[in-house]
Amino acid sequence: MPPLAKKILLCLAPAAAALAANTQISTDKPIVNFRLPAFTAEGHRAWLVRGSEARFLGENQIGIKELTLTVFSGRVDEKVDTLILSPTAEVRPTEAVITGPDTIRVINDQFEASGSGWRYEHKSKKVSIDRNVRVTFRAEFKDYLK
Repeated sequence: MPPLAKKILLCLAPAAAALAANTQISTDKPIVNFRLPAFTAEGHRAWLVRGSEARFLGENQIGIKELTLTVFSGRVDEKVDTLILSPTAEVRPTEAVITGPDTIRVINDQFEASGSGWRYEHKSKKVSIDRNVRVTFRAEFKDYLK
């Protein structure tokens, strides 16, 4: 390294250290275009939480606006299994649980469901909807009314 470059680095090092010491992370500002992926133990995509805005609400709590949750197969094909949409949600990443008081729309190859007041538990891949539930099945029911 040339002697001039060494002198410049030596001069900049204390300034960088002082700047780093005064740097603070603000939790009152939103994160715009938020993305939070989760992976299986094998390294395959499990889910992807996206939102137009996210705010830190507390330890293991993230508030999301305009939630789009993509749930993947968890296998090497990384096929999209289910899509969940909601205007607001609260994500608890370590528990792999997402809840919301507002409306929800769940889209899958076999059905589409909507309602309000909901909870999604990723470990059991279970969606619970409390109010105004509507489900439309796309699957064929042969001999169901016999």
